Amino acid sequence: MKRSMLAGIVLLIAIASVLASACGGGASASSDDKTSVISSQINKPKPTVVLVNATTAGVFDNYYAILNITTKNDGADGMVVVVGTVTQAGETEKAEIPVSLSSGETQTVKLVFPLKWMGGEWTPNVETRVP
Repeated sequence: MKRSMLAGIVLLIAIASVLASACGGGASASSDDKTSVISSQINKPKPTVVLVNATTAGVFDNYYAILNITTKNDGADGMVVVVGTVTQAGETEKAEIPVSLSSGETQTVKLVFPLKWMGGEWTPNVETRVP
């Protein structure tokens, strides 16, 4: 009788400790994880490319592609990197510029790339990144 009562008490204590750790520790940890995921998403900039105006200038050895890139930040204040590439005759040139954007701000930056005079068609590409 004493052994079964002792075994029942030990079993009851074990069940209570498992339930306490599952209810208290597990719930608050997952709640904190959700909060940290949400806050890390809210606190980052969300840049988008609004407009790319691509033109050329110069002649012969001084011939350039000029990209006027308008970006907008739909997220939090912060630093973003505008990356532009120009491909001509199978060769790609890349340039990037860091830009500080406030939330909701739109800003235009300029990237200049050397081109070959009479080198054929060229293709620009622009994207934004959060460092």
